[in-house]
Amino acid sequence: MSEMQPYKERSFRFVELLSIHDWRMKLYGIAWQGELPRPELLEAAKCIAAETLAKETANNYKVGFVGAHDGRNASFVFVDFWGNENELFHRVSFRVPTIRVH
Repeated sequence: MSEMQPYKERSFRFVELLSIHDWRMKLYGIAWQGELPRPELLEAAKCIAAETLAKETANNYKVGFVGAHDGRNASFVFVDFWGNENELFHRVSFRVPTIRVH
C-alpha cells in the first residue's frame, strides 16, 4: 500500500447536460490533473450511465447526475438519481488504472 499524499485541490466542472432515453442527467468531471477528465473517461461515463439507467426500475423522476472522476490511481464513474420521492440512488463503477470505453 502506498503512502497517502497531501491533498491537492482538484478541478470540478459541469461538462454537459445529457439526454439518455427519457432521462435528463447533468455530467460533471473531477480531474486530478488538468481542467477536465480525459475525453475517453467522459465517453465511458456516458456509456455507463446509459447502461445503468436502462436497468433502473425504481419509482423515479428520471433526473440526476453523472460524475466522471479521473483520479491519481483510479477512475470512478458514479450515476445518481432521485426516486421514491426523497431517496438518492447511487451507483458506482470503479477501474484501476482507467475505465475502458465500451
